[in-house]
Amino acid sequence: MKTISRRRTASVTPGKRWSRINAQVGESDAALTENGGPLLVAELDRVLGITAALDAGIGPVKERDRGLSGGEFALAMAVVQLTGEDQLVGFDRLRADAVGEGLLPAPVPPSTTAATLAARFGQDEREGIETACAQLTGRALAAVPVAERARILSGRVTIDLDAKDIEVFSTRKEQVIRSYKGEIAGRAHAAHWAQAGTVLVADLLDGRSDGRTHSPGQIDRAVDAVRAAGASGRILFQGDSGYYAGKVAEKIVARGGLFRLGVPRGKALWRAVAAVHADDWIDTVDYPDAQVALLDYAPADWPDGTKVIARRVRYDAAALSADPRSRRSRTVGKDQLALVLDGIEDTAYAYSFIATNEDLDLEEEIAQAEWEFRRRTKIEELFRDTAYGAGLNHLPSASHAVNSMWMWGALLAYNLSAWLQVLAPIGGARRRIATVRRLLVRRAARLTSTARRDELRFAPAAAQLIAATLAKIRAARTLLAA
Repeated sequence: MKTISRRRTASVTPGKRWSRINAQVGESDAALTENGGPLLVAELDRVLGITAALDAGIGPVKERDRGLSGGEFALAMAVVQLTGEDQLVGFDRLRADAVGEGLLPAPVPPSTTAATLAARFGQDEREGIETACAQLTGRALAAVPVAERARILSGRVTIDLDAKDIEVFSTRKEQVIRSYKGEIAGRAHAAHWAQAGTVLVADLLDGRSDGRTHSPGQIDRAVDAVRAAGASGRILFQGDSGYYAGKVAEKIVARGGLFRLGVPRGKALWRAVAAVHADDWIDTVDYPDAQVALLDYAPADWPDGTKVIARRVRYDAAALSADPRSRRSRTVGKDQLALVLDGIEDTAYAYSFIATNEDLDLEEEIAQAEWEFRRRTKIEELFRDTAYGAGLNHLPSASHAVNSMWMWGALLAYNLSAWLQVLAPIGGARRRIATVRRLLVRRAARLTSTARRDELRFAPAAAQLIAATLAKIRAARTLLAA
């Protein structure tokens, strides 16, 4: 800066003085960056071979062998979204940061070039990203302690299926349509590996696309992905009632898996619930006023061994509404609801149902299965994390191919965050993308050169955390090379 004046004040505590800086804005410094964190992404790329794995999975995306490869572009898009950019113009902003861009394994393309490259990614190329992510997850898990790695790879594999509507405001975008909620939307369908905390497969379809129709293909790809990652345990698929279909269950069984799928309420289920004796209800795990029971009912034309678990939750009359839009009231039988609303009964039970082909012989096994199904929230966290942390709250282009790659940029940012925290945990729990960005990625730094060695200089608090994280990643590199 050109001039700095300081006004000293009286000491507040002995030995410590506070100094207020009255500064003027000086000339810009090209050695400064607001994104010092890509240094960690570059090191993660060197340790896991992210770009090489993506290149192998994606294959060539252009005729001439010049410029960015498919893997370099996919990683650049993920980093752009990891730094908090939520539009394609974010490529231009990161390019303007000469130091931040220079930390990456490859240059960042302009936004117009990024849109052109993204449009060249078809379904085969996007499935290549899935294959690469599975292999990279396996490499990252190879660096965790033996007991933890054995639990993830040799134990039961839980894959959650779900979909998320992404609202847009123009019908001119390709493959968007009004959903049943009335929103103009695309719908992201994904499969999430719960134990590893990574995305396995994903597709962007229109707002009315049905998981029951689309999920059989995703099930095949998800099974192939976890096997490519080195998982050998039996696979359990979980999904809500949007995946309730015999052909979905048959596909899971054909791939040697188990399923837990939500069941829509119907007359047959209400009759089966009415036949359950009061003594057959079992207390649930960690859910007051709730009980579960195994019904004497199985959906027709489903795989052998299919059974249905019912859960009932007791509610007081004041907690139930006569409004037909009330979600809770729709889970109560019509006869019970009428008695409560008329003041004849003080309480009523709300019911939910799960179809499964697991062997559930003991009461503890039934309660445990219901508890695990109720806690299948990691895929919901995936959609929340990518929406608020990686720009997947909208679709930036009119092109479906570009929007599909935008979705995968957000999902790759999610997986990057997961792999980083596998190699270098930040505290005890998994941190969200926004937290990783605040702590590690979007940190201001100055590039200096000393004795022909480039160094990034951070503020003290950031320097300590980033240096510790970098050391953990490099230690994992030594472990993986052994």
